[in-house]
Amino acid sequence: MSRVTLKLTFSGAVLQKRKALGLTQEDVADAVSISVRWFQLIEKGVRLPSFIVALRLIVLLDLDVTTFLKVVNIRVPVHTR
Repeated sequence: MSRVTLKLTFSGAVLQKRKALGLTQEDVADAVSISVRWFQLIEKGVRLPSFIVALRLIVLLDLDVTTFLKVVNIRVPVHTR
């Protein structure tokens, strides 16, 4: 049974969205202020980015954070009045 990890989920989402937007690895790396090599490691699922880089990638690529919350099993409570 394969285990879905945050690294693989994040990297897959980044790769898919980058390609859908027609951006190069260099475009994205430059936009989030990291090296192309570091971005390649993130996109391959070898490394997780720091919080600030992850946030920059999420905003730049308009990623759906609920996907990542499910993987790490975080439930966000909904408050109603």
